[in-house]
Amino acid sequence: MFLLHAPSVFDFRERDDLLFAYLSDSDSVNVTSVYEMFPIGWFSIKQHLAEHDVQCDIVNVASLMLMHPELNVEELIRRLDAPIFGFDLHWMTQCHGAIELAKLVKRVHPEALTVFGGISATYYAEELSRYDAVDVVVQGYDTLEPVRRLTEEVLRGNRDFRTIPNLLYTSGDGIESTGFDHKPATNYNNVANDWSYYQKTPVTPLASKLIMTLPNTGCAHDCGWCGGSRFAYRNIMDVRKTLVQKDHDLIVEELSTMGEAAKHTSIYALQCYSENKTRMHQYLDAVHDFGYRSVHFEQFNLTPDDTLKKMGESTDAYILLSPESHDPRISKAAGRGTFTMEQMEQWIPRALDAGIKGVMVWFFIGMPYQDRQSVMDTVEYSEHLIRKFKGWPALPLICPMVPFLDPGCRFFEEPEQHGYRIFHRTLEEHRQAMIEPMWYRRLNYETRWLSRRDLQDVSYEAIERLVRIKGEYGVLPGEFCEAVLETIAQTRRLLGEMERALTLDGRLPACLRDEMRAYNRKILAYSSDQILPMPRPFGGRWFDDATVPAELISEVSDQSPRPVRSPA
Repeated sequence: MFLLHAPSVFDFRERDDLLFAYLSDSDSVNVTSVYEMFPIGWFSIKQHLAEHDVQCDIVNVASLMLMHPELNVEELIRRLDAPIFGFDLHWMTQCHGAIELAKLVKRVHPEALTVFGGISATYYAEELSRYDAVDVVVQGYDTLEPVRRLTEEVLRGNRDFRTIPNLLYTSGDGIESTGFDHKPATNYNNVANDWSYYQKTPVTPLASKLIMTLPNTGCAHDCGWCGGSRFAYRNIMDVRKTLVQKDHDLIVEELSTMGEAAKHTSIYALQCYSENKTRMHQYLDAVHDFGYRSVHFEQFNLTPDDTLKKMGESTDAYILLSPESHDPRISKAAGRGTFTMEQMEQWIPRALDAGIKGVMVWFFIGMPYQDRQSVMDTVEYSEHLIRKFKGWPALPLICPMVPFLDPGCRFFEEPEQHGYRIFHRTLEEHRQAMIEPMWYRRLNYETRWLSRRDLQDVSYEAIERLVRIKGEYGVLPGEFCEAVLETIAQTRRLLGEMERALTLDGRLPACLRDEMRAYNRKILAYSSDQILPMPRPFGGRWFDDATVPAELISEVSDQSPRPVRSPA
């Protein structure tokens, strides 16, 4: 089986009719607008199938296309020989690219089975099943057993899947459903992910080793914008218990697979805010014992003193808080609001005294009650934090919620009650939105307080101001700040010219397309993030492709320049 991670827009290298603009991916993590990070749950599928003597390889097509612009994707797919190919929608960011890539697989390997899974695929299972390129949709948050049984049936040459739970699949009689009953209440993704492939990836000043751990699925909390929240899981998965934890021994075994390389490796500890204290402290013991260099911990509440002390003793620990807004009314409406800014400011010195190396405070644009003035007030509060804590010990960051409000979340399902308007409801509407020229028109939502256009404009205004503040206080080097400000200025100018052309003429002139193409190539030539906004070369990240040999990449790469196609 091959698991193929597609780019967000399948033919992004050939497009000169849309802008992959700075901030159109929020710039909050080290990925581009192609969203080349695949779901970490794929490691579990790969390991589970390996334990049952089935080879499963992950091919990050998106990453390969970025790293090798001359790569001929069709020729690459032709060289991947397997009876099953799996795809993800990954919070809907891949909704265009994944289905287009599945179409290519069906054209090149017409007898192969195409399989989709994940939270978004579960939400849109019926509509997804109606695409000709989609043979099977596996529903659920833990699909290890359904995928194993499906794979084994296909390897036997059988296409009768009626006894396998959680499937929608096409047959001679149309779309068949096998029900949705496989919903494990314990031991989520019950395998130890294997990071050993990543041990020998070199560490460079611009590409440090970073892995992610995920100790549970679902959530104990209920943020209205999140497709993994308590409300969303009950809505999408039809379960009452919305937090399913992984066996702790498997987490420890997973951490062990980095071996000696752990000393040069950082961890992004996903969803540890839903862990109880006992499990959290056991995790910290394992991090300490294996010698991991540093860990970034997501925290929902202000971490208690005893856990702060244990974090500080276990590794170079960083804490990520996401109050969403400095305004307690907005923070609470967003699903947070468990602490005030005053309480946070009193807590930060205790965290630092306990050995925490830094606290990152994330603010979000697109929340209930949040208007332009409120966003700029958050930036003003961020300056207060920088002034009080000298920058890096308590680093504020702000990003827009893009490209979509998660289908299945409370705000998507009950928009009027929370001040939202939804523009894209169906999977196909989201797919078409991904290829809108202007990124504000890709957004599937606006609020009563900020239109889609306002959301785009205030995002640039807020981040521009925050970057200037960080430069003024010496938090970021001046050359970093100038580069970001120059990119923002160029982006806003291009977006304005595009909008004028589309409004006046209904089309983009050739000269503007040339400039858009050059801009896209620059933006997609490297990755970056707001924490340290500097260009980083592709390669060396945990999700960059580790499956396709260099010689094969060379064999399936075009030597002639790739033509630009302007879709009608």
